[in-house]
Amino acid sequence: MKARLFLMGAAAALAAGLITAEQSGVFAVLSSTAKPGKQPGGAWLIPTTQLLAPWGAPVMIEGRPVDAAFDAETKVLAVLNSRAVLFYDATASSLLGQVKSASTSYAGVAFRPGTREVWASEAKRNGPDGLLVITVDERGAPVKEERKALAPHPLPIGIAFSRDGGTAYVAMSRSNTLAVMDAATREVRKEIAVGMAPFFVAVAEEAGKVFVSNRGGRRPAAGDTLAPTSGSKIASHAETGSSVSGTVSVVDMKTGAVEEVAVGLAPSGVAVSPDGKTVAVANGHSDSVTLIDVATLKTKDVKIPAWPEGTTGSIPAHVAYAPDGRTLYVLCGGMNAVAVVRDGKVAGALPTGWFPSGIAVDGKGGLRVVSIKGTGNTALRGGNFRSTAYEGMLQAIPAPGEAQWKAGLREVRAANAPKFTPAGGVENLAALGIKHVFFIIKENRTYDQVFGAIGKGDGDPKLTMFGREVTPNHHALAERYVLLDNFHASSSISFDGHQWLMMAFVSDYTQRAFAASPRGYAWDMSDALTVSPAGFFWQGAPPEVAVRIYGEFCLPGKFDPATEQAEDITERRGRTWADYWKLYKEGTWRDQVGCSAAGLPALKKLMSPSYPQDDTVITDQIRAEEFLRELGEREKSGVMANINVITLTSDHTNGTNPNSPTPRAMVADNDLALGRMVEGISKSRFWKDSLILVVEDDAQNGIDHVDGHRTVALAIGPKVRRGALDSNHYNQVSMVRTIQEVFRIPARTPWLRSARAMKSVFTPEADARPYECLPARIKLDEMNPPARALRGRARQAAEESARMNWADVDDIPSDALNRILWGAVKGWETPYPSTGARMRQAP
Repeated sequence: MKARLFLMGAAAALAAGLITAEQSGVFAVLSSTAKPGKQPGGAWLIPTTQLLAPWGAPVMIEGRPVDAAFDAETKVLAVLNSRAVLFYDATASSLLGQVKSASTSYAGVAFRPGTREVWASEAKRNGPDGLLVITVDERGAPVKEERKALAPHPLPIGIAFSRDGGTAYVAMSRSNTLAVMDAATREVRKEIAVGMAPFFVAVAEEAGKVFVSNRGGRRPAAGDTLAPTSGSKIASHAETGSSVSGTVSVVDMKTGAVEEVAVGLAPSGVAVSPDGKTVAVANGHSDSVTLIDVATLKTKDVKIPAWPEGTTGSIPAHVAYAPDGRTLYVLCGGMNAVAVVRDGKVAGALPTGWFPSGIAVDGKGGLRVVSIKGTGNTALRGGNFRSTAYEGMLQAIPAPGEAQWKAGLREVRAANAPKFTPAGGVENLAALGIKHVFFIIKENRTYDQVFGAIGKGDGDPKLTMFGREVTPNHHALAERYVLLDNFHASSSISFDGHQWLMMAFVSDYTQRAFAASPRGYAWDMSDALTVSPAGFFWQGAPPEVAVRIYGEFCLPGKFDPATEQAEDITERRGRTWADYWKLYKEGTWRDQVGCSAAGLPALKKLMSPSYPQDDTVITDQIRAEEFLRELGEREKSGVMANINVITLTSDHTNGTNPNSPTPRAMVADNDLALGRMVEGISKSRFWKDSLILVVEDDAQNGIDHVDGHRTVALAIGPKVRRGALDSNHYNQVSMVRTIQEVFRIPARTPWLRSARAMKSVFTPEADARPYECLPARIKLDEMNPPARALRGRARQAAEESARMNWADVDDIPSDALNRILWGAVKGWETPYPSTGARMRQAP
């Protein structure tokens, strides 16, 4: 009965796709003030300005699922989730059981032929890694588990087996090798050098070949521009810093000899056709699939378009063949769709959840698709929301035909360019005459945490933690200019937040990594594999548009005023926040901080070497002081960059870590630094032609009553409206698109092309009155007490905070930190809101 209902529901969804596709707009026009989540027409609006209307029979998965595999009979589906392997009945998608793991890898789950074993890849931030081997019973429920340790940190990803199940082939991403293992003993027989950052593996048994996709492409050659990736170097583009090579290593199963085949950029999923004659490779950064002739190794590329067309970002993440061998399904992470390739051409598409990453096809041609981010639901029990309340999706879609492909394609096109009612404001932003934009990026606050009690807009005072007493300048600026109460982070955490803000592009490489970020937490783009092939948002600007970067992308350094450069430092030499505070108070900080290099070498020429790197040890007052010092120099010269990217980080806080300031003091530090910067700009010669945009990189360290992605954003300047409440739906990509429209920079990713610039915040009438910074109402050096001076939950929180790795941004348990911040600010006796299981919201 359950299976019958599933089929009926899926058929109804497909029929609905056909009906709505015949309507002129496919989806209803959205209200300009729409909030994220389920809309009146049934589709979901997510904070990347995309709609979701997934087909089939979706099952929600708590976590972030990244990969899936069927058993030989296609009766049991194994799903690789963030910290578990899940087993589903393939007919009804009912959960049979799960095996918990520490944290899983980017991908890697496979049934071993001839056995009841399932192998899955496990990985940690810094290792050791391993393989989880699970035995299931005849129903598919797990009954036994064992682990094969892999030290120190080779990072297993893709797994494939020989047909007899005797040999396992595992891509060792950080070792740049293919491990050949005795599947029975679990021992590594040998490791074969392949390309850079191997990802997925497929076995073409009849040809005696193993195909390994190399995310970083070929090994670097003399003359290449090099960029870092997790302990290795890859060939990169001299301007954008992105990878310039993608390859597949073809390994002879008998001899171990290796041939290399050039494919598109950032190759990921691979699949062998049912007849064994073709291997398909998904090229994540080339928006293409490469078809490799297994016998000759000749290639043919199939373009997988992004929508809106003419942009880069369909992000093919995985591939799977239908039983007939003529149809190839391509997961498009960027488009939230499965592209249907028929006889070498794109014939249609099927709508999925947010960022599909794993696919399996049953014997009848039915699809199982896992999407990492589901519908974007961040709801908690009790009606509140948190950005790290992750929920993925498993879809079961019956074998589709041509009518469904075409209807689905129309839906996918429309979903990636939704229409809103007009927002009003200034239509031509370039005509405003803005010559200087100051783009200030802060850390990790929700709207309600700061503005919940501001007195207007959609706020919840009960959730306010850093209100007017702590953030007087934020409040004054929001009240003087525009209060944006429907602004959302496109990101979940800093890892993807900085990528959305700098590139308006986040690849499957980043989205898959949320369980542990095992190749490194490259929020600063210090891993070239994270970098968009379209480059950064300012690239492609008219040649007269100059860019200056303060803090973003920086690696720790120590500035030398004599050479005007910063030397590398691998540590802060044991300095604490109090040490830097003392340097600031004495005015002797300048040669003790700095930016030695960019996480991405291609950007170094744009960066201020004397502005501090992003961390929470250095007070934001040093950042404000250094920015204002340089502003003074530019006042004299009259030369100021057009786009200025600036980071302020103290509002991240250090929890109740002893010897760090209290959370409210660190947020107050951030507030004062922002106020000082705005005042300095407003009293400079550049003010009349300036725009200041302020945003958080994410909203992960807090709770909001509207959505987990809702965050703090400010627009400030002579051409910005005064005393306004603006409830139009905007997000991080909208803010980036606003900068692009000011300077006539082309939108090169689909999210930028479909984003709405924030035109409603502007006015053609200038008001150039300067801003007067408000003083801090809280001592910025109000310190957390030592743990020994505390009792109960306060002491536990201090000890827990002391154990967290504050030197590595976000290498801390977000939910634990949120609870610590709540207790420290609200009082340990005040119940934390929305505790317990998350609230399910079915699509």
